Amino acid sequence: MRSMNRPWWKEPTGGQWCSFAAAWLGWVLDAFDFTVFLLVMPAIAREFGVSMTRAAGSITLTLLVRLLGGAAAGAAADRWGRKLPLMISVVWFALCDGSVALAPSFGWVLALRTLFGFGMGAEWTAGATLAMENWPARSRGIASGILQGSWAIGYLLAALVSAVVLPHWGWRGMFVLAAAPALLVLPIRIWVPESPDWQRAGAAGVRVQARARELLAPAVLARLAWASVAMALGFGLYYGLTGLYPTMLVSQLGRSAAQVAKLVSLFNLGMLAGAVLCGALAARRGVGLGIGLPALLTIAVLPAYVGTWRGLLGAGAFAGGAFGAGMCGVVPLLLTSMFPAHIRARAVGIVYHAGAFLAAFVPTGVAALGERAGLPLSRAIALVAGACALALVAVLALRPRAAQPGTETGGKLDKAALAH
Repeated sequence: MRSMNRPWWKEPTGGQWCSFAAAWLGWVLDAFDFTVFLLVMPAIAREFGVSMTRAAGSITLTLLVRLLGGAAAGAAADRWGRKLPLMISVVWFALCDGSVALAPSFGWVLALRTLFGFGMGAEWTAGATLAMENWPARSRGIASGILQGSWAIGYLLAALVSAVVLPHWGWRGMFVLAAAPALLVLPIRIWVPESPDWQRAGAAGVRVQARARELLAPAVLARLAWASVAMALGFGLYYGLTGLYPTMLVSQLGRSAAQVAKLVSLFNLGMLAGAVLCGALAARRGVGLGIGLPALLTIAVLPAYVGTWRGLLGAGAFAGGAFGAGMCGVVPLLLTSMFPAHIRARAVGIVYHAGAFLAAFVPTGVAALGERAGLPLSRAIALVAGACALALVAVLALRPRAAQPGTETGGKLDKAALAH
């Protein structure tokens, strides 16, 4: 009773805060490195003389390879612990993205950004699992929202930095800064403790017995399939909203670099607030409401978001982030609650990045609708994002009931957990 009366932020230990901070910072820096490309894509296309559809193909390649990185990191995290894959992935994605600054051709940009995607996928898998397993169960909904909302901070930083760096040092200067996250490895190595759930699984002999075939159990397969489809629609909504958004603001609405940075900043401030609120809402009222309500509200604000209502462009940017991207705050809580500890990192890594894999063609599809179907880019964005939001609401009705976090019985899902 005493612990329930304490504020939630006083409950975690120093080690739990360090684990959470490592995952949070890793995702901030991962977001910075990924979204740098979205902001400089028009400049890269101009310098190398490629079409916008081909430039957007780099986003697709990055997202496709995330699945491999997530699966590899999940297997490594279940076998050797969460910390080591997290450290390796941070160095990997930082060095690959930083090297884009030296790219002599667009082919090199494609290759380096594809390699970047592998590290990006690995970072989220190891970091989110480490953070959620270390965090007290009572406030995991809030922690989930804060963790996933950190993506908005990374995107926000990229937008603010681009407004200063792009006019003076060009797009290559942005990628020079993208190598900085590699420095995060030192504090992770020194201060972040290993996951207690992973350690307990090893002490009980579960981790050694874990095999890939355990992912093929019918109950696990059902959750893997549903979660992968749900994540694909969620990613499709996010990439539909953001992949070509800066390009639309410049090419169709005639906004300057400073104005684009302002609107992208509003989007990410909305995402940050929405992620925390959606995570808390899901913990109190259920995942269906935490995801379904903002998905429906996204459809309502699309005209303002894409500039159909010009006077509400700023409000639309904030609302698009709060609803269309804010629902991501539910994701760490949802996915880590669906699988037992000894297979959790692999399962979470598979479904999160399988979703990204399936949604990888959304940015290229939006660009193709604009260039080949003759649609204004704003309308292509609204059509794709709206379709993904509606489909996501429909899929929520088929959601399997999740296991309780940390549930494990020697390599099999607890029958009692399946009832929750």
